[in-house]
Amino acid sequence: MKIISTNVLLLLITLISGCASTGGSYKPIGSPLTNERGAKFSELLINVQSGSDVSLNQESIDRMTKQIIENIKADTSNRFSKINGESPSTTTLEASIIITKYEEGNAFARAMLAGLGQMHIDADVTLYDHASKDKLTQYEVNKTFAWGGVYGGITTIKDVEIGFSKAIADSILGKE
Repeated sequence: MKIISTNVLLLLITLISGCASTGGSYKPIGSPLTNERGAKFSELLINVQSGSDVSLNQESIDRMTKQIIENIKADTSNRFSKINGESPSTTTLEASIIITKYEEGNAFARAMLAGLGQMHIDADVTLYDHASKDKLTQYEVNKTFAWGGVYGGITTIKDVEIGFSKAIADSILGKE
């Protein structure tokens, strides 16, 4: 009985810490922003928008923006003196995030079989020098969730947004 209880507990821990909220992936298009080039920016302006083919409400945009900011602050609490301040300065790094894919998938299909009813979120992240509007670099960011069974059935797009937002924060910070 003790072995069964231990196995059930391990299974629950695995489900709770599953891959929905783990970081997505990102890849630079061109050369990434180096620490040397990025060091001059002490403020950050984040602008999240949905692409023309994506139906995304303002609540979802605000939620992801908040998660990106939280991830940046958690990783480097003193990297930026202001994030989304009211008056950007000449030392502001601007992150333009265009959500190009936002598919909530189908919970029933995921519960039936892994790989069906997948959830996807993709974005193009472009970093600019806010003062000059010079493009510094660009990234493609994505997160996919395709687990099956009970875990796949109860996971929502909000869970996937957590890992997606982490990948965006990492791309802005130039993490490798």
